[in-house]
Amino acid sequence: MLDFIKKLFQPAIPNAALAWQQAGNDAGSAYWLYAAPVHLVLQRDSFSLADPVPLVLEQSEIETLTVDLNTHFASDNMQFFWHEDKWFLRLQQNPQIQTTPPQLAINKNIAHFLPTGMGAMDWASFQNELQMLLFAHPVNATRELKHLALVNSIWCYGGGQINAN
Repeated sequence: MLDFIKKLFQPAIPNAALAWQQAGNDAGSAYWLYAAPVHLVLQRDSFSLADPVPLVLEQSEIETLTVDLNTHFASDNMQFFWHEDKWFLRLQQNPQIQTTPPQLAINKNIAHFLPTGMGAMDWASFQNELQMLLFAHPVNATRELKHLALVNSIWCYGGGQINAN
């Protein structure tokens, strides 16, 4: 039991920031998250996370979504990046959330895996805005015509800072 409590209060490893830096980029003092494009499925009284995570996207879809997300969230000091096979989200400050890797939530009610912590309500507002933007996005209109899963959310996880100020 004591080990469990110790793990609860240990700072999270900044996996996304480390991955960004290991890819040859400067993580600086920003807060980094993985930002996986996902497809949420409406169940009778909940949403579940569909496999695969992240969704497989064409390069043109990646480029279009990156530009549009960055344009929309620029005033919030959020910036999305695509590097090789991963999406990243850079924030100027710690959002005060604890996240769960998406692999743990696949085919399950996501309510049990959503971010928690002091910033969870603000994060939920960001997620709602993000989902509304994606709902009417031209990339999804094209994917729907091809009978492909829609990108209707972004699952953020693995956050942290390397050089916190």
